[in-house]
Amino acid sequence: MQAAPNTVVKLTYQLRTEPNGPVMDEADKGNPFSFLFGHGNVLDQFEKNLEGKIAGNQFSFTLTPEEGYGAFDEEAVVKLDKAVFSHEGVQHDEMLFVGNVVPLQDQHGNPFQGRIVAVGDSDVTVDLNHPFAGKTLYFSGELLEVREAHEVEIEHGHVHEHGDHSHH
Repeated sequence: MQAAPNTVVKLTYQLRTEPNGPVMDEADKGNPFSFLFGHGNVLDQFEKNLEGKIAGNQFSFTLTPEEGYGAFDEEAVVKLDKAVFSHEGVQHDEMLFVGNVVPLQDQHGNPFQGRIVAVGDSDVTVDLNHPFAGKTLYFSGELLEVREAHEVEIEHGHVHEHGDHSHH
């Protein structure tokens, strides 16, 4: 079966941000990555590079920043008052260190993350860009399995491993 809309693709991959650089992210045979093809669960160009492939096919492709997570946006590096990092009046200074990824939420309560890039006396500078924004992405790996998606997976828009439907 070929990777196409409404199939489940299980694969291994390695992601680098330099052609022969260190592995930045990976999924191996012991912990493969699965996704429902055609449902917006992965980068569009990632999916396009896998379309038509079958189990056993290896792949290697490059995505430009625009095809990946976009250009680095200087305006997405913001200063927040340290009070943002308090809960019920208790300041959580132990989480305020450079490199820490902190949970945040927008004005509608939607969660997202930011990476602390500086800590001042009264404010914290947080980078809200995706960690791979502005980076060229070098993917390589192998398709382990391609199967028809179950109706409930198509309805829910994501893979249900091992028949797990308990989250709905």
